[in-house]
Amino acid sequence: MSDFQTGLVISGVGLLVTFTSLLIFIGVMVLLQKLFPVKVEKNEGRPVDEVKPAELTLGSEAGAEEIIAALAAVAFIRAQRTGQLGASLLSGPGPYRTSR
Repeated sequence: MSDFQTGLVISGVGLLVTFTSLLIFIGVMVLLQKLFPVKVEKNEGRPVDEVKPAELTLGSEAGAEEIIAALAAVAFIRAQRTGQLGASLLSGPGPYRTSR
């Protein structure tokens, strides 16, 4: 056998083992689902609670100004952080790597 054929055989065996183990795990999961089925709760006689949207009420104008200021501060901080995504990559290795 040539090196190319040996590589193909090893790759084929690897794929076969991988997919066989995957099928075994799927079979075990299906078997466990059959042995331990999910219990369905019946909702007989009990009313279903409706989801109500949250309401925001402001007591005074001073409170509204504080909320607006806090939201503006959060937006400013988020805008500052977005420009620093690659800063750690550009700074180079840290002191723990250069001290050796």
